Amino acid sequence: MATTLNNLGNLHSDQNRREEARKAYEEALAIYRDLARANPETYRPYVATILNNLGNLHVTQNRFEEARKAYAEALAIYRDLARANPETYRPYVAGTLNNLGVLHSNQNRREEARKAYDEALAIYRDLARANPETYRPDVAMTLNNLGLLHNVQNRMEEARQAYE
Repeated sequence: MATTLNNLGNLHSDQNRREEARKAYEEALAIYRDLARANPETYRPYVATILNNLGNLHVTQNRFEEARKAYAEALAIYRDLARANPETYRPYVAGTLNNLGVLHSNQNRREEARKAYDEALAIYRDLARANPETYRPDVAMTLNNLGLLHNVQNRMEEARQAYE
């Protein structure tokens, strides 16, 4: 049921039905949190995924503090999971860091944005060495985000290097 609720949340989000999306995500999150108490190894990844989805949704609704909290909790879970299983969870760490970077950038928290992007970029570059077809687009996306950040800060040479 929780997977279906998450999928429903994604559908509502794609259709800009944000309040319905939030309700579906929150219901799925409550179910997965309960399941994770009894079986954390199986269900904590789902908790993190839904938190990340909620963070994305909150950003679209300008609920920036709620987005930051959701991303921060998702990131903490993904970091923990990546310690035990880096091949599976490092991409999720990088993706959540990139989302957090976008959020910080939108809030003019530029130093925090740069740190999040730099860490995401380092992870994506490492992943791209082993699997370039999968991760080079993520390297490019993060470099573009970093370029946008440098541009806003009038760091034109750094922006140019990131864009190139």
